[in-house]
Amino acid sequence: MNASIRIDHDVPMQTRDGVTLRADVFRPDDGGRYPALLARTPYGKHAFFHEDFVSAIYAARSGYAVVIQDTRGRFASDGEYDVLLPEGEDSFDTVEWVASQRWCDGMVGMYGISYGGRIQWEAAFEQPPSLRAIAPSFAGSPVSDLVRAGVVEYEMLLGWLAMMAVSMVARVEQDGGDASSLRRWLGRMISEPEGTLSHLPVRDMLKDLGSVGQLLGQVPAVAPPNTRPEDLLWDFGRVATPCLHTGGWFDLWIGTTVESFRGMRDRGGNPAARAGQHLICGPWVHNRILPPYAGGLNFGTSAGSAPTGGTPATAAHFAFFDRYLRGSDVQLPTVRYFVMGADEWRDADGWPLAGTEFTRFFLSSRGNARTAAGDGLLTRDAPGSQPPDRYTYDPLNPVPTTGGRLLYTGRRAPGPLDQGRVEARDDVLCYTTPELTEDLEVSGPVKLHLFASTSAVDTDFMAKLVDVYPDGAAYNIAEGVIRARYREGLLSPKPIVPGEVTQYVIDLASTSNLFRRGHRIRLDVTSSNFPEVDRNMNTGNPFGEDAEGIVALQAVYHDDRYASYLELPVIPAAT
Repeated sequence: MNASIRIDHDVPMQTRDGVTLRADVFRPDDGGRYPALLARTPYGKHAFFHEDFVSAIYAARSGYAVVIQDTRGRFASDGEYDVLLPEGEDSFDTVEWVASQRWCDGMVGMYGISYGGRIQWEAAFEQPPSLRAIAPSFAGSPVSDLVRAGVVEYEMLLGWLAMMAVSMVARVEQDGGDASSLRRWLGRMISEPEGTLSHLPVRDMLKDLGSVGQLLGQVPAVAPPNTRPEDLLWDFGRVATPCLHTGGWFDLWIGTTVESFRGMRDRGGNPAARAGQHLICGPWVHNRILPPYAGGLNFGTSAGSAPTGGTPATAAHFAFFDRYLRGSDVQLPTVRYFVMGADEWRDADGWPLAGTEFTRFFLSSRGNARTAAGDGLLTRDAPGSQPPDRYTYDPLNPVPTTGGRLLYTGRRAPGPLDQGRVEARDDVLCYTTPELTEDLEVSGPVKLHLFASTSAVDTDFMAKLVDVYPDGAAYNIAEGVIRARYREGLLSPKPIVPGEVTQYVIDLASTSNLFRRGHRIRLDVTSSNFPEVDRNMNTGNPFGEDAEGIVALQAVYHDDRYASYLELPVIPAAT
């Protein structure tokens, strides 16, 4: 551990097109050459020198040079910021600049959360020779950044645009530009957030958002023309580096994180890259600080701290970089995951876990599963002849977001929250098991196979996996959604026939939870979760166009012909 470190601020470098980017550099103050850790951020390098993934000061004292750089057009860096601009070329240039510095030994790794994770993927596609490892945390993908199964991550999108607009207003005005419309919109988001989020049609915002609105304007396409299947996630064959994938069970991109790990193991650019994939998932929300609690639950000290100091994510990052930048023989598990309910960490060789029993829990009722007080059941017995459950979905009276996998914007808390108020609505169907007579562990990908019909030409179906405590508190564990016309994939939109029974497969992504004896497992089904995701106006029109919606009559089927079921990855109890 180096007692003395040196910090240099606003260190400049030039990109291939002559733009100056600036970084802060943290390194041991002894004249030596060290492996470097690079983070590139649009959020201000001054705010990212310490986080629960990599602390720049701790890393420098541990024998790394740490470079935190403002991306093009942001804060201390020159150039114009374009919200849709790929970061690959600037990242390549930065990696090679770092490797050439007298304090670097030529080995460079990258780390960062969210946007900073996406930057790493774009850097890896360019294959800079000195880039030896990446560690994307809570990272989306080109499509999942904006949409999930055809549904827009609405509050995340507008909240993120507002956050970016704060600094962009100042920069536009500093350069002599007119930011008055952007300033007005930002003022409305701050003073009247609910009204701004609820405003219809959404496209009205484009004229106020200026260049920031490019991202909002891109959404109607969902998948732009000429999109290939590999473009929906990442083109893993172009990535030739080991990766540490960090995810949170309550992060909005947990599905992308897990699928990126699996995709790289199967299709990475070379054998070393495929063998060098590691995954760590904890009970965390989308944040750079990782406390041991989320929403309304505390998962114990082990969720937020590691025996070696810092968080489990901190320990995993340093072990990863020690191995792939320094050649250390440190042991690093392929998968490390936190089991909620048991509140403990476990290691595994892959995901899903070996020995997983994918178990069907069938939906059942006598046609009155509305609200938690209804007669909806989850059972391992296949249903016989049963009437469907029906409810009305009104886009102007959507189910309010209550916890879940969302980006915290200062208004709604993410994570597990009691769903009692949501489950009291008559547009929410609830299917619940009897009290469990023994513990049941669910660890892995969760899917709902749903047979449903609607009176509309397009609509949404939402699903939540819920842990019901003995006192009746009902905490959301996982969630998923599908937009009906994208039921066969984002590249294959297909109209639905009103009134026709259609099968939907809703991906609730991965989780790990021990449902304790005396608890109950519940599935909630509805058609909205606003403003976490945008409201389907039931018209079939592209996102943002509708000023009015259509009320839809929904039906969920569970009988011997249309047997809807929840597929849970059950882990057999140790004997």
